[in-house]
Amino acid sequence: MLKTQKLAWLFAGVVVAGSLSLALAATPIHGWKSIPGAIYLIHGGMLADRQLPSAGDRKLSILINGPPAKEMFDAIGPDLLETCSGEKGDRARDKKGGHCSYSAQDKASKEGPYRCWIGIDLRTGDSVGTVSC
Repeated sequence: MLKTQKLAWLFAGVVVAGSLSLALAATPIHGWKSIPGAIYLIHGGMLADRQLPSAGDRKLSILINGPPAKEMFDAIGPDLLETCSGEKGDRARDKKGGHCSYSAQDKASKEGPYRCWIGIDLRTGDSVGTVSC
């Protein structure tokens, strides 16, 4: 197994294990399924233009909020020079199939200001992008 594949699966395993330990569950949205602290979707195509999964195209996208997202955000730094929102105080960080953001506007929200997206190609084990501006 390639180093990238091992890293992608390890990253996903840590995220899922950490998420399962949370008591709060996210609400499923448009086909997304929830696990405590996260929601996930198995799909084909790109996340923004997703399709039904097929035998040749299956990807896993995970969205994590709250304390696990903050822990991941802190671990993958440094900050990108620009954010998708362009709002003052917002921050973003990327590592291959992982993208984390901090939204200054969401400080008081139930989910908190941190969100992390993880994408894995379930056929190859490679990490895949999940968020685009």
